[in-house]
Amino acid sequence: MSTQEMLLEEIKRQPEAVLREVWHYLKFLTRQREEDAWADVMPKREVEQEVLDILDGHEPPPR
Repeated sequence: MSTQEMLLEEIKRQPEAVLREVWHYLKFLTRQREEDAWADVMPKREVEQEVLDILDGHEPPPR
């Protein structure tokens, strides 16, 4: 039995509340995987915040 088949069988036995949690977790994992794929070319959060501070007219904190 494949992993997909085992998951489907287990999912069929779960109540709706558990199914919703699994759905949200799968969406979270998908987003994480997509973000990780772009991690090497996307600016870090600190860089994004520094740019926002400059655009807002604030002095960026010293490094």
